[in-house]
Amino acid sequence: MGKTVGNITVLILAAGASTRMGTPKQLLPWNGTNLLDNAIKNASEVCPERVVVVLGANADKIKEKCSSSADVRFVFHKNWDLGLGSSIAYGVDFIQNSLPNTKAILILLCDQPLIDSKYLDQKIQTYKNSGKGIVATEYEKGAGVPAIFGKSYFSNLAQLNKDVGAKEIIRKFKNDTLSLNPSGKTLDIDTLEDYQKLTKM
Repeated sequence: MGKTVGNITVLILAAGASTRMGTPKQLLPWNGTNLLDNAIKNASEVCPERVVVVLGANADKIKEKCSSSADVRFVFHKNWDLGLGSSIAYGVDFIQNSLPNTKAILILLCDQPLIDSKYLDQKIQTYKNSGKGIVATEYEKGAGVPAIFGKSYFSNLAQLNKDVGAKEIIRKFKNDTLSLNPSGKTLDIDTLEDYQKLTKM
């Protein structure tokens, strides 16, 4: 697996309140750790020292229970309740200020535990070789995250607000987008039922 990926920074979104779950899903046990640590571990394997995590609801509790290395930057978004798009914009602003040599951002959710470093690496290599500005993930109803956005899209990402996520940008610039088949790895956890189903798998 390629360890040096150039100036790509991973942005992990972990700010939600997990209202349907009733408990912070970021901390649900997974693979000997928890969901958020699992996402951080996979991200760190492909982009060491270039991982940013956006926290919001239950931030102190979550950060305290994450065994992540000092290389991971945790940022607190006080307006996390405005939705996913708002958290993306906040994270992108932080990256542009703190890691100004970033040439692409890989946006990742913490509640898709089957997304592994192998898939992220495939996405990075595809981005490098395809000449496309966006490399997204294929879904039945269009493309979405995990997705890599080149620098020319940072301003679009930084303008997202409310609960409109990166899908809108992918849809708008579909001619500059390549979508990868995730081979069933995009199952996400929103409810306790989802979690139980995945842990049985």
